[in-house]
Amino acid sequence: MTTPPVSIDLKRLAAEVSAQHGIRIDPDDPMMAVVTLNRLVFEQAVGQVLDRVQMAVRDFEVAADKVQVRAGSVLAQEVRDCSASFRDEIASTVEHLRSTGAARESVRCSDLRVPFVGWITFGLALSLALVSLGVWIGAVLR
Repeated sequence: MTTPPVSIDLKRLAAEVSAQHGIRIDPDDPMMAVVTLNRLVFEQAVGQVLDRVQMAVRDFEVAADKVQVRAGSVLAQEVRDCSASFRDEIASTVEHLRSTGAARESVRCSDLRVPFVGWITFGLALSLALVSLGVWIGAVLR
């Protein structure tokens, strides 16, 4: 990706040298060839640096995408583990209520609500924390 060379106003440079140093240099003076050569060398060096910076940016973007995918998979696994734990706790609570031999009429809503509300609150808080962490990681990496 090379850009077209920028032309240098040699007449303006010669006038500036004459004004500042009192030395008369013509635009066709051999000294102006050195100016042109310096410009060409500088443009080549800048082009190489630009290529390296662009390559580093691409490498960084690829690495950031990989980190984001890994963070997403870890987040998904945590949510699956939490939901499995939540299902197991509900099943054990229901089994406990069945094993106590309590009749349907004697099971109060409050017997089910305390563990259920606690686990729902825990699950929601954990989900919110994990989503927030994922959003934060995504924002930091972009």
